Amino acid sequence: MAAGTRGLAPPGLSGWPLVLLLASTQLLAFSDRFLITLVAQPLKLDLALSDAQLGILQGSAFALFNAAAMPWAGNLADRGHRRALLILSVILWGAATLACGVAASFSLLVAARAALGLGQAAVAPAALSLMAHRLPRGSLGRAVSLLTAGASLGRSLALLVGGAVLGGLTAMAPLDLPGYGPLHPWQALFILACLPNVVLLVGLGRIVEPPARPARVERRALPWILRHRGAYLPHLGAATAAVLIGQTLTAWAPTFYVRAHGLTPAESGLILGGVVLAAAPLGHLAGGRWLDHARIRRPRGAASRALALGLALSLPCTAAMVLLPGLPASVAGFALLVAALGFTSPPALAGLQLMTPRALRGRVSAAFIAGVTLVAFGTGPLLVGLLNDRVVGPAGVGVAMLAVFTAAALPGLALALLTRHPVGSPGSKHAPRRLPADHPPDTP
Repeated sequence: MAAGTRGLAPPGLSGWPLVLLLASTQLLAFSDRFLITLVAQPLKLDLALSDAQLGILQGSAFALFNAAAMPWAGNLADRGHRRALLILSVILWGAATLACGVAASFSLLVAARAALGLGQAAVAPAALSLMAHRLPRGSLGRAVSLLTAGASLGRSLALLVGGAVLGGLTAMAPLDLPGYGPLHPWQALFILACLPNVVLLVGLGRIVEPPARPARVERRALPWILRHRGAYLPHLGAATAAVLIGQTLTAWAPTFYVRAHGLTPAESGLILGGVVLAAAPLGHLAGGRWLDHARIRRPRGAASRALALGLALSLPCTAAMVLLPGLPASVAGFALLVAALGFTSPPALAGLQLMTPRALRGRVSAAFIAGVTLVAFGTGPLLVGLLNDRVVGPAGVGVAMLAVFTAAALPGLALALLTRHPVGSPGSKHAPRRLPADHPPDTP
């Protein structure tokens, strides 16, 4: 039975059917977001782009508008507009994906990616807020793990299905868009990617809003975060490190295998997509299940221990991926890295939900994800591109990834361990007792 009910099932979707719908929304959002990583090499050649410009398109152009709009979306989610936000988000990001397909210059692609970031800003805050209202607290870790698994499966879909479609489009005669003319295969791929969003809109129409929370709690988000900054700031830093590694890996791994192992973009997408399809859900589900069980055995620091473990494993996995000779050994390192990063996603998001009162989770989640997105997604891909252009050269993309991942993982690991400290400010009349960082009161 969903949280917040008193003996009667809530109207509309709830429980695991709702979780699956929200995970599907996240899946398609990330699929459209990461299609550009599959076509980075042909895009570079057709539009004469530098690696730094590719980094801007894959990261900064999306992240700036996404992070700026997310707090506003979180505020609307807490006020009870989750369904409308999700529907509007799908429509806007679908239009932006279409715009990526017809863009013929770097500046137009930047504008389209910015619109995509704006359109997808509401997905995570609205989804997390719905889960907080419709699910029991004890299953939140597993529910969030399905949401984060949807994100990884979306990246896999972009690589696996996108790679197969791109291969077919490359082999056939160019498609002709009425009023535009012949399309490059990468342009046609963006346009075809808009079609599944129509089906998604039908499912989102079945969502019924949970009862609105009292207005008296709607302005307490910032004081709550500041009062518990000893927990939120280290958690934010550790999660940012994990997301930076994951987003940058997704942005540059296809190009790495094209340049370092001689694969075509389509072959790279098919191989990596298959690996992500198998490894990422295992990591996400293991992380969610581990978190739910760890909170029973040793609740203090459960989320931070999971983040620390995933970050500690990421560096040897990255070294194996970029330094081991031969494609099979490199792909094995990539698979282990994907699983380790997947393990960190549920504790990053579920840990945040568990330290935040239910009525504030939309806004706190939005602020948290906006900060993570701006730093991780906005800087990671760009830093690798700059290292490629100015230090190691295009063929050294693997070395650039290893350098950036090391610079992120080591401080992230230290911060993850710091989140074991209790939250709450001593002596504050608003905090009746000191609690573990990932187990504060679930304020209604």
